[in-house]
Amino acid sequence: MSVAPPEDPFSPDEHEAWQRQEEQLRAEVLAARQRQRQAEETERQLTLLRARHAAEQIFAEEQAAEAKARAADAARVHDGATFLLDLPPTPPALWGTGADILWARGEALMIAGPQGVGKTTLAGQLLRAVAGLPPGDVLGYPVEPCQQRVLYLAMDRPEQARRNLARMFTDAEAEFGRQYLSEIIRFWVGPPPCDLAADPEGLLRLAREHDADVVFVDSLKDAAVGLAKDEVGAGYNRARQLALAEGIQLVELHHVVKNGADGGKPNNINGIYGSTWLTSGAGSVVLLWGEPGDPIVELLHLKQPMNEVGPLKIRHNRETGLAEVFHDPDTDVVALARRCSTTGLSANEAAACLYSVEKPTKAQIEKARRRLDALVAQGLLYARDPDTERGGRGHGRRWFPAAPASWEEPDR
Repeated sequence: MSVAPPEDPFSPDEHEAWQRQEEQLRAEVLAARQRQRQAEETERQLTLLRARHAAEQIFAEEQAAEAKARAADAARVHDGATFLLDLPPTPPALWGTGADILWARGEALMIAGPQGVGKTTLAGQLLRAVAGLPPGDVLGYPVEPCQQRVLYLAMDRPEQARRNLARMFTDAEAEFGRQYLSEIIRFWVGPPPCDLAADPEGLLRLAREHDADVVFVDSLKDAAVGLAKDEVGAGYNRARQLALAEGIQLVELHHVVKNGADGGKPNNINGIYGSTWLTSGAGSVVLLWGEPGDPIVELLHLKQPMNEVGPLKIRHNRETGLAEVFHDPDTDVVALARRCSTTGLSANEAAACLYSVEKPTKAQIEKARRRLDALVAQGLLYARDPDTERGGRGHGRRWFPAAPASWEEPDR
């Protein structure tokens, strides 16, 4: 850029004016360049400041994350005396009472069974109780409400689960208001955002995103693909343990193998479908057994935090969607003792009736013995030891009714 030369190059005045214009133009160009350099320097400094600020933010977040991780690790570390000596006589029960615990705090509860036997029904009653809705117990055992919120992962046929669960909450809106249900329960519909076995932190993230301290997983087959493989089972178990370690309580719905031994019901933990790590990492495993649509099904407590609960007969009310304990006179131990009030009831006889077998195993007999002794403690039965003079086989301890005939064996 330059100034046009004077028309008369020999005119001193025009030449002087031209020089002044040239100098002014050079000064303006220099000033413009200087301003540009200043602007560029300013932008460079701003970029550096922004980068430094962003770096400081990232560093602060990393430090906070590390501090949180250290705090979490510290919370999981206990000295030997505290860990071994400072513990309650029975685990804290989320569902249960005394030593009869179906779901212990810090341990996952698995509800397993074939299709159509009421797994979602039982889970729905637990959901209702965990959400703080009355009556606050399920099958006669009290349930501890959540402290924050419940997250229900409705992944298996969500619309069918929705219809099933809705029947149990028909009174909730009128009694507690729509807003209460909106706040206390969250439903995730459909497949999870990630395979929970491939991404073990995914379950914990879901719980935290929804501020939930209780999560229902309906069902395990939808949470992770390939549950029969040990690496998948181990991956999901890690997801489960990470959530439990952070105070997230879990209820998991799962399926069983098609048939147990001899085509009958699976009567032990091996009847649960999939990798052994699925049941190994669960604290309690409850089996529901029956045919699809049966109004009365069996409940077996295959894995227990403390005492075995049941076996129980469960009756489903198709109108309300609720389940209750059905007192079968053929398996009600107190009723059995009344029917043989003269001769009394042996542990072997009680086990045969409780487990519907002709020859109960030693384990079943011992479980029946514990059930009988518990009823003695409740004042419903009394025990009579054998006459030592008679001795001989078949003269072991027997139990007799101690309560009026109007009394029934309690649900728990």
